[in-house]
Amino acid sequence: MSKLSERRKQVSEYTVAEAQRELKELRLKLFNLRLQKQRGEVKNNRVFAQTRKDIARLLHRLTQLENEQ
Repeated sequence: MSKLSERRKQVSEYTVAEAQRELKELRLKLFNLRLQKQRGEVKNNRVFAQTRKDIARLLHRLTQLENEQ
């Protein structure tokens, strides 16, 4: 199983509280990445896209959970 499908499976099993906590952490990570980029410290620009996609996955999971109720 690829790393991506493992991540998708992990996100699909989150509860609302877990997803919200992870979302908060990822948004903070993205903010810190932007600061590092301004200082010229970012070596791998793919991290931005990966982080944004993880945020999107979590937002989708939260929407799924809301619709289940």
